[in-house]
Amino acid sequence: MMDFKSLETVLWIERLGSFRAAADALRMTQPAVSVRISHLEALLGASIFHRAPKSVTLTPVGMTVVQYARQILDLRDEMIQTVKGHQDATGILRIGAIETISQTWISDLLIEIRRKYPNLTVDLEISVSDEISRKITKGMLDVGFFLGPVNSPRLIESELCSYETAMVGREHFALPSNGKLDLGQAPSISIMTLSRNTIPHSAIRNFLAREGIVHHRVDTMSSLPSILALTLGGEGLALLPYAVMRDYLANGKLRVFETGMKLPLLRCVAGRLISHGSAIVEDVISIAERVSANVT
Repeated sequence: MMDFKSLETVLWIERLGSFRAAADALRMTQPAVSVRISHLEALLGASIFHRAPKSVTLTPVGMTVVQYARQILDLRDEMIQTVKGHQDATGILRIGAIETISQTWISDLLIEIRRKYPNLTVDLEISVSDEISRKITKGMLDVGFFLGPVNSPRLIESELCSYETAMVGREHFALPSNGKLDLGQAPSISIMTLSRNTIPHSAIRNFLAREGIVHHRVDTMSSLPSILALTLGGEGLALLPYAVMRDYLANGKLRVFETGMKLPLLRCVAGRLISHGSAIVEDVISIAERVSANVT
């Protein structure tokens, strides 16, 4: 007998490209996944996948099965939401978010999700943008909030908020009469920012290269609280989004330094697979658009 779980398994294999990866995503053993597909193929009287030692591809019949499976599962989800409503939505929603979002509006999003979907379990992963987008394309996350656009042909991206940035530090750094901090004349001052290959890190490196400053120290960290703690302790300057340090600027614990560098604008997007077909994911993105609207 054909069931929803068999169709879901087909889609996971098609999305991830192997029985083993699908088994990991479904928290099953690989033999159990193979048995499920074999039963479905026996029912249809045709093979769904071409099986090779290192790859799995769809047969022509498999392509048709995938098309119908998506439609059937979408209709199932639509029926459940229509009949039962949001209160009875269950399952696991896997969300990825960058550190900046975790420090600004992710808690507001989670509160809204909990109120609207009280029986839905949320798995939240904090990571860097490249890793979040990679995990979405691999089917390991349902939706992600990261810096973009990444322009992946497999993703739909919706623009959310933008973060302005600033170079900040404690008051004790001496400034020349023009009020501008010359990094070329202050090689001992460490600059701290987010992980390598992020937009802030690239902006600093590009600026130093253009100015011919080759020996300046740039420390990168994936933890915003760590960068803030070191900056508040007077250990150097930090290029960070305004939104995560606005209170420290207001109370005078940090100040903005002019260095002549063009400061990057960080654009946040919501990303999900083109083929995801989840009404809940789309609703969560709508909530994210609302709660992030006032972030700058």
